[in-house]
Amino acid sequence: MTHTSVRQVALSSLCGPEGGLARSHRGLAAFWQSVANDVLLDTAPADTRAQLAALDAWFTGGPACALVAGPDPNFRSALLSRWALSVAERRAAEVIFVPVSARFGTAVERDMLKLFFGLFKGSATAMFSRPRSPNELISAIRLALMGVGWVSSVPDEENPQLLVVLDGVERAADGWPDPRVPFLSEPGEGARIVVSVDAEGHAPSGMLWRDRLAWAAEEMTLILYPADRPLSDETARARRTLASLGEEGVLAARVFDALAAILAPVSRDDLVRAVGVNLAALEEFERAPDPARRLVVTDDQGAYRFRGDAARARWAASDRLAAIEDAIVARGLSALRAGRAASEPHVAWPPYLVEYLGAHMTRRCAGVADCMDLVSPAWLRIWMDRPGGLVGFLTDARRARRAAEDALLDVCGSGTEGDPGAEAERAARLCDVVRCALVEGALCEKEGSRHEERDRTEPYTEPAVDLTRPTGAARERAEALVTFASLLTGSEQQLVQGWATDACAGLDEILPRSIPYVATDPSAADPERTRRIRAGATYDEVGGYLSRDMVIRPTDLSPEEAWSLAESRDGESRMVAFAGILPDLPEEMREKAVREVMSAYWAHGDRLALRVLAACAPWMALADAARVICNELGNDWTDEFPQMLVGFGSITELSPLLRRLGGTAALVGAARVIADVGEWLP
Repeated sequence: MTHTSVRQVALSSLCGPEGGLARSHRGLAAFWQSVANDVLLDTAPADTRAQLAALDAWFTGGPACALVAGPDPNFRSALLSRWALSVAERRAAEVIFVPVSARFGTAVERDMLKLFFGLFKGSATAMFSRPRSPNELISAIRLALMGVGWVSSVPDEENPQLLVVLDGVERAADGWPDPRVPFLSEPGEGARIVVSVDAEGHAPSGMLWRDRLAWAAEEMTLILYPADRPLSDETARARRTLASLGEEGVLAARVFDALAAILAPVSRDDLVRAVGVNLAALEEFERAPDPARRLVVTDDQGAYRFRGDAARARWAASDRLAAIEDAIVARGLSALRAGRAASEPHVAWPPYLVEYLGAHMTRRCAGVADCMDLVSPAWLRIWMDRPGGLVGFLTDARRARRAAEDALLDVCGSGTEGDPGAEAERAARLCDVVRCALVEGALCEKEGSRHEERDRTEPYTEPAVDLTRPTGAARERAEALVTFASLLTGSEQQLVQGWATDACAGLDEILPRSIPYVATDPSAADPERTRRIRAGATYDEVGGYLSRDMVIRPTDLSPEEAWSLAESRDGESRMVAFAGILPDLPEEMREKAVREVMSAYWAHGDRLALRVLAACAPWMALADAARVICNELGNDWTDEFPQMLVGFGSITELSPLLRRLGGTAALVGAARVIADVGEWLP
C-alpha cells in the first residue's frame, strides 16, 4: 500500500463501521472534510511537531486520561485529528474520534452519545445490545471503555488498545458532561482518553474540567497550548459590514443570531418554521456581502451552519440569543398543546423543533410542568415519525425526570416537615418522577431487543419500537395497584381500588405484595442470646434480625447496648442492626442512626439492603428519602419493566419512601400514574 492509501484506510476507520449510524453521519463526514486538506494532504507544520511528540509520549507512557487545553479551536482540531489519524495509520490503537460542535450536530448529549457508540465496531452492539436511551448509551460506553477487548483488536487480539478523542467539549450544548453521570471515568486496561477544551476551567462556572469529567488529578495529564498565535476576528469584520448596510444589514444579522442560537445545522424551512426567521431577513442574509456571508456555509442537503467554531462562539456572545431560544421553546410548547386540544392533532412538525425542543428547554431551565409535556402520548406520536424516535423521546423523558428530581430535592431542602404546601409539592414531583420512570420502562420493554439474538458483526443502528407490542406487565400492574390500595383507607382506598379492579379484570386472584417495615418481635427476646451479646458475641455468632418482609428488633436490649452491637457490624448487617433499633432510640440518637443506615447502604447496598432502607422510611430525612427514590427507581435493579412495578427496587417496594415524602397523596398519585401508563402503554 502507498502512504496515501494507508492514510485513506485509516481515515475510513475513523468514520465507523459500514452500514452503521456513524458511517452515514453527515456531521462527522463534514468534520473530516473540513480538515482534509490540512490533515490528509499537508505534512505536519514545524510548529506542531513538538505537540504531536508530546501526545505520543503521553499515549505510550502517561496516565489513562489527558486534558488538552488551548484557546484556538481550529488549531486544536487540526492537531488532534492529525494525531488521531497517525495513531490509526500505525495501528497503535483502535481510534474513536468525536468532534463536539453544533456545526456538526454533535453538541447535544444525545447526538454525541449516539455517534460515540456508533463508532465502535459491531461487537459492541452484540455485547451491549442496542442502547435505547441516554443512560443506556452511557452505560454501554462505560462498559466498552472498561472492556477494551470487546471493541478493539488493534494492534492484535492479545493486546487491544483503544484511543478515544472528544474534541471541543466546551461546545457541549445541554449541560454535559455531568459529574453525576460520568461516562469517561474509570477506563480499563488499554484505554486512553483525550478531551480537548478551550481552558482548564469551565467558563462561566469556573469548575475544573477534570471535576466535570470525574477524573482524579493523579490519573490525568494536562497538556496546555498557549495562545501564541493571533486569532483572526472575522466576526467583528462581518458585524461592521452588516452595520454599514443599514436596515438590510439589521435583517441579515437576525439570521446570523439565529444560526448562533441553534444546536445543529438547520434547513431554510426549519429556520422559518422552527426558529422564527422571516423570509425578508433570509433574503437579505443571502445577499449579504463578504466577509459576512462567508461565515456561514450550506451543506449538500441545504442546511446552514457556521464555517468555524471560533466565529460561531463570538457571534453567540450576543445578548439576543436567549430571546431566540425562549421563542423556540414557546413555539414548540404552544404547538404541542394546541395539537393536543385539536380534533386533528397530528400535523407535520418542523424536524428541528422535534429534535431540539427538549435541549432548548434544558438550556433555558424550563419548569417541571413544561418539561412533563414532553412525557405525553402526543409528543410520543410526534417523535415516532422521526428516525431514531425512540432514543429522542426517551431523551426528552430523561430531561423531564431530571427536572422533576431537581425540583423534588429543592423542596425537600426548603420546605418544613409540617408544611402542607411543601408536602403537596413533594407529592406532585414524586408522581412526575414515577411517570417518567414507568414510561421509559414500558417503551424499552416494547422495543424488546434485550430478548433477541444479536449478530456479532452488526454495527449500531438506532432502535425502533412497535407500540402495539404488549409490555407483558398486566399482572404486575394489577399487583401494584392492589398493594397501593391496601396501604390506604377511606375514599383514597376506594379510588385506587377502582383502578385495581379494572387492572385485575380477566386475571386470577391478585394479592397485595408485602411492604418492608420495622416492627417489634417479642420472639426476638432471647435471654441466652442477650447474655452472649453482652459478653461480646458478634453478629454472626448470634444470628441476624432480618426477615423477608420486616426488620425485627429485640425487646431485651437497652438502646445503648443495641447501639454498641450495631456499631460492631459491617455492610448489610450494620444496616439491619441500626434499622432495628430506630424506634427505641431517643431523638438525638435516631438521626445519627439513620445516617449510619444511609452510609452503609450507599457503600454496600444491594437488593435486600434496599428493603431494609425502605423500612427505615418513617425516620429518614426528606432529602435522603428523595435521593433514594431518584437514584433507585427504574435504574440498575431491574432488567424488565414488570419488575419496576413489583419486585426488588420497584415502585411498590419504595412505597414507604413515597409516603414519607408526600403522604397518602403521593401513594394515590403514584397509583394513578401506574393506571394511566398502563392504559397508554399496555
